[in-house]
Amino acid sequence: MREDMFKVIVERPRRGWRTRKLSRGKLNQAGDNLAKKQGLKRQRMENGTGTKHLNENLAPLKRFLGQQVGRPWDKVYSEISANLSPDHTVKQHVRDHLDDFVCTPAIGRDGEWIWRRGHWENWPPRPGELYVHPVDGLLKRWKLKKGESPRRDGKLPKRR
Repeated sequence: MREDMFKVIVERPRRGWRTRKLSRGKLNQAGDNLAKKQGLKRQRMENGTGTKHLNENLAPLKRFLGQQVGRPWDKVYSEISANLSPDHTVKQHVRDHLDDFVCTPAIGRDGEWIWRRGHWENWPPRPGELYVHPVDGLLKRWKLKKGESPRRDGKLPKRR
């Protein structure tokens, strides 16, 4: 993994539009004489949602993970951890995105695979997504077997 991966991912021009001084365009704060109609741009400015925000370039991280298919996940994760220490806020933020790209399963009581993908629990990976095989610990790309289709409840036939 590149030593400057966090810079490649995070350092990108910020998106959004410039802010102007809010005091110029604000209405009376007491609620008197409020406009009957208000444009969307003005409302976004007053709420603070129309300001600039960070723009992350996560494609290099996805490419790196895609190149690691077939390797043990522990080795891939330790290589990432060697370059992205949790002490640095930006580096930790990049590490947080690993859950968005790699599904980590656990084996349930009845032998079924319980998935964790990002913030979603028990949703299997979609075809083409990366996952860690719970038995051998290898990073793999999900492929559906013939006649198998993902169900909405996140359950798939048991695999062994």
